[in-house]
Amino acid sequence: MRRPAGIVLGTLGLFLTFLLPASADDMLVPIVSVFRHWDHHWYIWLPGDPVHEAVEVMSRERGDSMPSLVWVFFTEREVPKRQTHYFNDAEVAAAVGGHFRNIRFHMTGTHGQPRGVGVALTDLSGRAVAIDAYCASEAQLVTTGAGLTNQIGHSGDRILLVFFREKNAFAENWSVMLDGVDISKPQPGQSHAAPRPASYSNNIFVGGFPFIDRRVVFDAGDTARQNVTRFSYAASRGVLAARLADGTQLELQGAGDARLQLYRHRDAVHSLEISFDPPLPSPDNLQSEMASAYRIHLDTFRDLIAGTVRLRRHDNAVVLDWVFERPQWTTTRQLETVVRHDGDGAERISLRPAPGR
Repeated sequence: MRRPAGIVLGTLGLFLTFLLPASADDMLVPIVSVFRHWDHHWYIWLPGDPVHEAVEVMSRERGDSMPSLVWVFFTEREVPKRQTHYFNDAEVAAAVGGHFRNIRFHMTGTHGQPRGVGVALTDLSGRAVAIDAYCASEAQLVTTGAGLTNQIGHSGDRILLVFFREKNAFAENWSVMLDGVDISKPQPGQSHAAPRPASYSNNIFVGGFPFIDRRVVFDAGDTARQNVTRFSYAASRGVLAARLADGTQLELQGAGDARLQLYRHRDAVHSLEISFDPPLPSPDNLQSEMASAYRIHLDTFRDLIAGTVRLRRHDNAVVLDWVFERPQWTTTRQLETVVRHDGDGAERISLRPAPGR
C-alpha cells in the first residue's frame, strides 16, 4: 500500500541538545523506520483500470491557517505492487520522493461520523483525475474490518508495512474518473476483482520498516555532514532524540548502562513504539548472543505486533535477526538489521529482509 519514505506532519516539541562523544555509552539503533499519522482515509478499488488495482486518498488537518495536507496514491495491480504518490505540498513531496500537484479537495460530513471526499488533480500522464466517495447519511463508524491491516504485498519488496485504522465505514456511492471514464466500474476489456465497496476510515497510522540504510551519529555539535541522523539528549531524562529530514523524530529511551528499552518514532503527538524485554545492550557492550522479546505499539493501541529479536556479532558488526510471531500474516516475514561503524565515525544501520526470505 504505502511508499517506504516518511512525511512532514505537524509541529514537533522543542528539545534540549548536548554534545555527546561517540563511545560505548551510545545506545543501539536497532532498526530503520518511517511513520506518520493521518486523520482521514478513503480507499477505492479500480476494476476498470488495466494498470492500477486501487486508489487511496489521505488527509491531515494542519490548523486554521493552512489547508489540509492531502496525499493521493495509486497502487499497481502486478507484484510488487508499486505506487505513485501525489501531494498538495511541494516540500512534503520533495522530502518523500513523491509528486507535487495542485489538488482540489473537499470533505463532507461532520466530526466523528463517516466523511465524504471530492478530489481532482492531473496525473503524471497529464490526464484529469476526479475522485469522489460518499457514505450514506445513516452510516456509522465501526471497528469491524479496521485495525491492523495485512500488507497483501503492497510494496513488499521495499518495506514491512505497519498500517492501522481505528474505525471505518463502507461508502454508498463512489467514482474515479480518468479522462472522463469511471475506472471504479468495470470497463470493456477490463473487469478486475473489487473485493469490497469503497470505504472511509479515521485515525490512521502509516508506518513501517523500509529496506534502506540510515547513518547516525551521537554528536549534536557535528553539523557539517549531510544525510546523517544526529542523536542528542532530549528534555526527557535518559532519552536520546534525533529529528529526521521529514520532520518526524526518533527517540531512544534507555534503561541504564546504555541499554535500550524503547525505540520510538514520533509524528507530533503520535508515535510508533517498540519495547524490548530484556533491554538491548549498546553495540560495544554486546558480549555474546542474546534474545529479547519485542512488542510494537501505536499510541494507546498496544501489542499489535510481537516477536523475538536475536543479537549477535559478525565481522565487526552487530546483527539483529527479527522474527515475527503475531499477527499471523507477519510470520512469513523476517528482517535483518546490520549495525556497523562507518569510516567517518558514523554508524550505518542497514535493514533488509533476512537472507533467503
